Amino acid sequence: MKNGTMMQYFHWYTPEDGSLWNTVKKEASKLAAMGINAIWLPPAYKGADGTSSRGYDVYDLYDLGEFDQKGTVRTRYGTREEFEAAVKAIHESGMQVYVDVVANHLMGGDETEKITVRKVDSENRNEFISEPMEVEAYTRFTFPGRKGAHSDFVWDHQCFTGIDHISNSDEEGIFTIQNEYGEGWEEVIDTEKGNYDYLMGADIEFRNPAVREEFRRWGEWYYNAVKFDGFRLDAVKHITPSFFNEWLDQMREYTGRELFAVGEYWAPGQLDLLLKYIEATEGKMSLFDASLHHNFFDASLKGKDYDMRTIFDGSLVQAKPFLAVTVIGNHDTQPLQALEATVDYWFKPIAYALILLREHGYPCVSILICMVQNIQIRTRKVRIQR
Repeated sequence: MKNGTMMQYFHWYTPEDGSLWNTVKKEASKLAAMGINAIWLPPAYKGADGTSSRGYDVYDLYDLGEFDQKGTVRTRYGTREEFEAAVKAIHESGMQVYVDVVANHLMGGDETEKITVRKVDSENRNEFISEPMEVEAYTRFTFPGRKGAHSDFVWDHQCFTGIDHISNSDEEGIFTIQNEYGEGWEEVIDTEKGNYDYLMGADIEFRNPAVREEFRRWGEWYYNAVKFDGFRLDAVKHITPSFFNEWLDQMREYTGRELFAVGEYWAPGQLDLLLKYIEATEGKMSLFDASLHHNFFDASLKGKDYDMRTIFDGSLVQAKPFLAVTVIGNHDTQPLQALEATVDYWFKPIAYALILLREHGYPCVSILICMVQNIQIRTRKVRIQR
């Protein structure tokens, strides 16, 4: 079998002119000829920031650039019709499509609700620093522009564990929503900040069975619309592993395919957390090798003082080679981003050689590096089991 190479075909500063899907369609055959076997596309659904959204500020999972919502019909990347045409071109070129699934939160709610919350210490989110209080918050999502098309599910405060903004007082902070599923957070692997369930926006409540059922329906609808081949799963460190265990099983059973999945558990230099998550998800997904990326970043800064014999030490590809997706950088590690850790330019060819010429690991290359350095990636013909 071919030992493949995937490409992230976008970056944080991808233009917001709606041209990406058409560019993918145009370039698909060229990418296949370079040796790419799968394309990771950005979130295709409508974000709270409309055409400025990268898709990670999810507003409506069912709006792929089809409805007039958040001031626009198309997304940053184009229309639903253009998205489907891009996916078709990728498939016709013999490559696979990995869609970006952002399941952690929603943003840009349509209506406020009166809800009961408790404020927590932002550095220790298991510690309450207020008594229960009634507030107003944008926790109701009715999607008026879609008018019930594709799904009539309405999200309300019972669908969320927490928020970071109170609308009637403009108070900022982190607040747990006191609903029938509990007053605190869900169980996650990461103990940073006490419990790292909360990341941003209206944090989704997976203890609510109606939420899990809606995600099942959405996943099936999305597959029928696009016929993707796998997933890039965003911010999995902030999501209870039990949700993905259930959802991935459902999607693979529904499609009758072993859909590929790679999770973003970004914990540089903390291999133990990646291994804990793999154990908790029973090997149902691969993970990006944040530990190896940390080594590359460190080596690019130290230069001649770095011992290259240790470059793979503490990496996921060393510990779990068949569940490691090796990467030199992504949209989050670019300059000016929250996880900025850009591997220095001079070291990138060395780093790419290390992941592309290694038998183990599933390398993910960036569209940026191929544009700037014109790297020709030839499909490797090493026979290994994925």
